[in-house]
Amino acid sequence: MMPANMINLLTSVCGFFGAGLIAGSAAYYFSNRLPKITAFSKISFNKPKSSLNAFQIGILVAILVSLTICVLVDTFTGVFLMLACVLTWYGKERGPQLLEKRKKNKIQNQMSELFPQALGMCIQALKTGQTVSQVLDYLSHECSQPLRAEIATVCAEMNLGLSAEAALTKMGERFPDFIEFHQFLESYKISRQTGANLTHLLQVLLDGMEEKNRLLRKMNAMTSQARLSGLVMGLLPFMLGLVFFVMDPSLMTPLFTTKAGWAILLLAGILESIGFLWIRQLLRLEL
Repeated sequence: MMPANMINLLTSVCGFFGAGLIAGSAAYYFSNRLPKITAFSKISFNKPKSSLNAFQIGILVAILVSLTICVLVDTFTGVFLMLACVLTWYGKERGPQLLEKRKKNKIQNQMSELFPQALGMCIQALKTGQTVSQVLDYLSHECSQPLRAEIATVCAEMNLGLSAEAALTKMGERFPDFIEFHQFLESYKISRQTGANLTHLLQVLLDGMEEKNRLLRKMNAMTSQARLSGLVMGLLPFMLGLVFFVMDPSLMTPLFTTKAGWAILLLAGILESIGFLWIRQLLRLEL
């Protein structure tokens, strides 16, 4: 059982939070529907640009119900339901964006691995006297996917009337974190503006990419032991829990059947996630 003063404190905090949430929701609702008053007391009857949809209203109702349960019925159950509502809202609102970003990052990483090879093919084609348009058309047939599809899109835009520079710029806008391609694009722009030798600029760029990839491979090899140690440390609590459960199931059963055990599991999951993200950030290699 929790101490009485702790229960009173949690009840007060939840009550103030619920009152603030209700007041904020009411203020948001009426601010979007009442005439807006400016600093010069001029009334504007503009319609609201956004309003709550059915899903957001449902989440607000669920949070209010969770607060009611937290204050009147059971603190832990109410907090657990409130956390579930917040996670559901975040997954619904941000989930598609995160999946799309992850998909784009995966494609971008694949193109980054293929780009030095494509750049070498581009240099060899330029040395034979071909133009940039001809080189791009050649790469759109000879490169590997997914880089070939993007270069084919650039060639299609050029066939519709765009210049090579404009079509390549649009590709750079689609992948703002594709550093190697942006370096290639800047080299092409410099050669057009100053008349510099594009083949020489691209050769210097290719040498730099190969040196960067060599350093990254070396650093990955040097940090592989640290990554393995982080993985083992992350899996160690689960492995120990499984061993203890096999040795004495009654010792681990309260973790899954009592509210205190659920709270411990929730706290352990949060701490494990923080540790995993921290180690991942420390071992992230950037050149």
